[in-house]
Amino acid sequence: MMLNKNSTNDYLERILILHRTKGFARSVDLARELKVSKPTVSDAVKRLRERGLIDIEDKGRIVFTDSGEKIAGKVYKKHRFLKKSLVSIGVKESVADRDACMMGHVISEETYKCLASLFKSYPQVSEN
Repeated sequence: MMLNKNSTNDYLERILILHRTKGFARSVDLARELKVSKPTVSDAVKRLRERGLIDIEDKGRIVFTDSGEKIAGKVYKKHRFLKKSLVSIGVKESVADRDACMMGHVISEETYKCLASLFKSYPQVSEN
């Protein structure tokens, strides 16, 4: 199985979130969070590792390489911004979260930057 850009971004973002919420991420955590089988996660982790985006440490803990962490940070930042933007215009949080995930996969960097610039005057959407 080959991981496409969307799947790669989903895995990297989820690993980052797990690191921030639990302090670590393991394959079993990813399977539970992404609602996929352990063999599916195992294959994805293998591919991410082959691409130099993650490493595996003691007790199966997944850690980022510098390039993996950079990509994960960008994906997470974009997702948070899009979600906040949608909520600020009245979209329910659960819908905004789902839509932000989908939008994050297709929006160009140019459009993202223009939206971020437009929403700078909205304190509830700030990128921080």
